[in-house]
Amino acid sequence: MVTSVGHLALLAVVSLSFIVITALKQFLEKRQHRRHLPPGPFPLPLLGNILSIDTKQPWLTYAQWGAVYGDLIFVRILDQEVVVINSQQVAQALLEKRSRIYADRPYLATLEPFGLSYNITFAGYGDEWRLSRRIWHQTFRADSALKFRPMQIRRAREMIVSLIDDPQHYHAHFATFSSSITMSVAYDYETSARDDPLVLLVIHAMDLAVGMMTQERAMILKMFPF
Repeated sequence: MVTSVGHLALLAVVSLSFIVITALKQFLEKRQHRRHLPPGPFPLPLLGNILSIDTKQPWLTYAQWGAVYGDLIFVRILDQEVVVINSQQVAQALLEKRSRIYADRPYLATLEPFGLSYNITFAGYGDEWRLSRRIWHQTFRADSALKFRPMQIRRAREMIVSLIDDPQHYHAHFATFSSSITMSVAYDYETSARDDPLVLLVIHAMDLAVGMMTQERAMILKMFPF
């Protein structure tokens, strides 16, 4: 019995050692090929930098790292390698002026549960995305968007009245203003000036999305779908 237990313990130690050695080997190989990547914090084996990131407000962590490593930062979150852009100028140079290279989107495991897999904002670069972008451009380019200006001015005046009457809830007035414009343009839905039920529903959904659909949480769900 003792011998069997000893053999099992030895087998467990050997298996664990093999897993650790394999993980360290992969980690060191990745480190050797990082020379062309931007600087960033040193990642832990297997976990990467996930323990150092505030998953609820990851931008705060990236802003702190930006002060140390610069406008472009390389981090690893679990098995996902990420380049963080900490500058508006760099973002425009890469994502706008070189959009054919960097226009693709990463896979987000949180899209499907929230019913947002159809959204062009998160769509991967391909034929469907290019068609959607063409339709978007036809409707919302500068000269075409002028037809929405009277509605926008009317909504802005409603927001000003709401701010004067109830200045304490200014955040809700701003949210109503932006949501009402979007819903009017996309769905031709005329919202009420205050406490419109569909606007409140949209605001609630966005609050959930901002808290739960970050890239960091999506990576955790991808690694541990249960």
